[in-house]
Amino acid sequence: MVNSMNLLKTISFIALIISSNSYAAQSYELGLGTNYGGVVGVTINTEINSNVEMFAGLGLGYEALGYVVGSKFWLNENVRLTANYGINCVVSSPWRDYYGLNFGAGYAFSGKDPGWAFDLMLLDISDCNAATTSISSDSAIMLAAGYRF
Repeated sequence: MVNSMNLLKTISFIALIISSNSYAAQSYELGLGTNYGGVVGVTINTEINSNVEMFAGLGLGYEALGYVVGSKFWLNENVRLTANYGINCVVSSPWRDYYGLNFGAGYAFSGKDPGWAFDLMLLDISDCNAATTSISSDSAIMLAAGYRF
């Protein structure tokens, strides 16, 4: 119950930001990895200013539908820093998705225009590590890949 209330508050907050910036440029991304709310998912990006975007998305996790919320800071036309909160670890016995903070750096071949984007993400998997004995580190590195529309 508590997790669903936190999810509802987070989604409401992101919806408020996106609706209050309706004049801002928006784009969509479809991809694989932690930046897309699970194994595969879609995000909506809203430009806050020329260097900062907020995003929220839904994706397919192994246990259930997952979500991600975060921001991107564009260092130049193609390079960006990303921070988000979403699914970042899965345990298979039984299937369970874990959420955590994720930080990374990425490259978008076409910048903010339609095209491919890749991010190398550092994941905080401490909650996942506490639930299983097969993981020996509280962090992991993963690649996220997507296409921006």
